[in-house]
Order: sequence, then C-alpha cells, then structure tokens
Amino acid sequence: MTVTPSAVANALLKEFEGAWRDDTPIFACCRRSVTTVVENADINKIAAADPVARVRALRDVLEAENPGHLDTHRCCAGHLADLAFDLPDLMAPVPEG
Repeated sequence: MTVTPSAVANALLKEFEGAWRDDTPIFACCRRSVTTVVENADINKIAAADPVARVRALRDVLEAENPGHLDTHRCCAGHLADLAFDLPDLMAPVPEG
C-alpha cells in the first residue's frame, strides 16, 4: 500500500534513476530498496523527524518488507541514510519564478 503521495514518490524516486548519486553508484538493489521504502513509508511523517529518527524509520520500513537485506547490502544502507538526510530538502516546495 502506497502511503506517499505519487508526486512526492516520483520526485524522490527520480533522485535514484541515474547510475550515480552524490558520487556513489546506484545499483539495481539500491533502486529496489529506495522504491520499497518510498512506497511503504509515510514519507511526510518521516521527513518531519530528526535525522537519526529518519534513518531508523527508513531502515525499519525496508527491514519489515525485506528482512536482513541491509545486513549484506551496505550500498542500500548508505543510500537510505543519504535519503534520510536529504529528505527535508527534497520535499521542500520549489519556489516559482
């Protein structure tokens, strides 16, 4: 069940379309992990939390959907942490002008 509004979800997922993000490679498993989190988390609620709580919340969502994945996929754990720290900026309205 998707709890993230589609426009927000699309914007967040677009961040992970390329081969690299912030000088870090994005593998297929990373895209799947981010997609799982975006589709199954209340991103608006998570974005309002402090950075540590955001990281934990995103990891918890993935762990619930794909147990043990982050234990062997440090790449995915890194991208979720990056997403957690960038989330408020990524969700900020873009000024028109």
